[in-house]
Amino acid sequence: MMMAAWSTTAPAEADTNGLAPLPPHTATYEVLRRGTKIGEIHVSLSQLDNGVWYYNTETEATHRLARLLRLSGEESAHFVWRNDRVLMLTYHQVLRTPRGTDFWQHRIDWEEGVVNTHSSEGDFVHETRPDMVDPLSLRLQLAVNLHDPDQRTSDHHFMLIDEDELDDESFVYGGEDQLEIPAGCFESIYLERVQRPDSVRNNTSWHAEAFHWMPLRILQTRKGREELDVRLVDTSIDLGDVTC
Repeated sequence: MMMAAWSTTAPAEADTNGLAPLPPHTATYEVLRRGTKIGEIHVSLSQLDNGVWYYNTETEATHRLARLLRLSGEESAHFVWRNDRVLMLTYHQVLRTPRGTDFWQHRIDWEEGVVNTHSSEGDFVHETRPDMVDPLSLRLQLAVNLHDPDQRTSDHHFMLIDEDELDDESFVYGGEDQLEIPAGCFESIYLERVQRPDSVRNNTSWHAEAFHWMPLRILQTRKGREELDVRLVDTSIDLGDVTC
């Protein structure tokens, strides 16, 4: 499969030299399915020589069944900061399963006001929205929002481009929680991701200042039963004292 070599030139109005609201770092998450570890997610956030930022995740199967099924995938995004806003440029997702390889690639042309999508399902074009994010830049933008104490108990709304659709995505404040995960113990807040009324799945994420409000844990439940649990194991960020 040939991937498109799309340009990641930063728009003129983007801030590529100022202080970024989130630090470059690496992190590892473990992935549990119904309590059994099936894989790991390796995350990297870095700034390229041209000032564009690169966010990359790679999912590695560790459980025997997951390895036999060749379940793995990668996501990556290029973006720049416009003050405290993520300005997305490109997004790539590749998912390998026994059925084959599925992929999605988005490239935003802010001057033309369009998003060009190339995928295993076909090609699509959407108009841009000022608050548009992809699945990865949504995670970063939510963390930046939570840096502001006035926004931590507020609702967060995004226009998400996901595969071939634009979706309104929202997160609502759930409360405070003492969270124990492999990376340590954290005084955290948790947010509930608003799902469609007919959805049987719920997603909850936990965030803390020590990890710059990026997700420490993401839990997906289905009909009230834990389905997938993604938990931070370690990171290059100094988390400080993480004992309870």
